[in-house]
Amino acid sequence: MFSSRQPLRLTWTAVMDHTRRDRAIAPSAWQTRCVRAGEVHEFLNVGPGPDYPVDHVEYYGFAAFDTSGVLAVGDELVCDGRVLGAISGFDETHMPNHYNILVEGPRLANGHALGLSAGTPVTTRPREDTRPPQDTPPREDTRPREDQGSGGI
Repeated sequence: MFSSRQPLRLTWTAVMDHTRRDRAIAPSAWQTRCVRAGEVHEFLNVGPGPDYPVDHVEYYGFAAFDTSGVLAVGDELVCDGRVLGAISGFDETHMPNHYNILVEGPRLANGHALGLSAGTPVTTRPREDTRPPQDTPPREDTRPREDQGSGGI
């Protein structure tokens, strides 16, 4: 899909010491999301190789985007030279306020446990190829369509 994308710069605005074991979170069908400079989004660690929906979630925290651009599943999140994990998907539960950006961390740990701190810069490392892997079927779009009687006008 993309021949190249620039890394995005973010800053932790709030680091969390929070765990949930009943979250039942699953990503939306979207493989990419656009973000604008100044937007604040939440980052959740779903652990390595999540089997969605995921109940055990560790919260990294909230970060403000310093640059605008495109995020994609597979992009890595890097802080202080350490890879916190790869983006696994986007949850829209709290939109239009913020996205929950789901990250496959190498182990389940929250931001506090990892020693993250507010004000610390974060960058994304775009994966080389932003097309879904060939052995992974596309996620089903579960949003109601107009022809399915969504009840809206």
